[in-house]
Amino acid sequence: MIDAEALVVAWLTARLGGVRVVAELPARFEQALPVVQVTCLPGPKLARPWSGTAPLLWRPRVDIDTYAATRAAATDLASTVSGHLYALAGQGNEWGHVTDVAEPAGPSWRPDYNPSVHRSGLTAELTIRAA
Repeated sequence: MIDAEALVVAWLTARLGGVRVVAELPARFEQALPVVQVTCLPGPKLARPWSGTAPLLWRPRVDIDTYAATRAAATDLASTVSGHLYALAGQGNEWGHVTDVAEPAGPSWRPDYNPSVHRSGLTAELTIRAA
């Protein structure tokens, strides 16, 4: 199956010029804002073919946090990320293709323990069809 986290990191990196997009926050990341963090969450594997055991569809959730110097900047970045995610439909590689993107939890404010950053985020659900 396609690595959903790596796919989203690469996709957003190519579209958010100058914004660091990572899977794991680096130490002292607040010194170089804005930053987008992508985390793949578990999702069901569905639609097994009658002649095989590998699932045809996978529906992972991807949680995305946007960090910025102000609350407004973090919220704006989360909205921008949301718009770019919908364009993922039709993208993929030899392992699979994204056939649909849904957003069960749209951009919203997410308080953070670090007083040096402001955080917003969203959760997207990708439908990936195996190649």
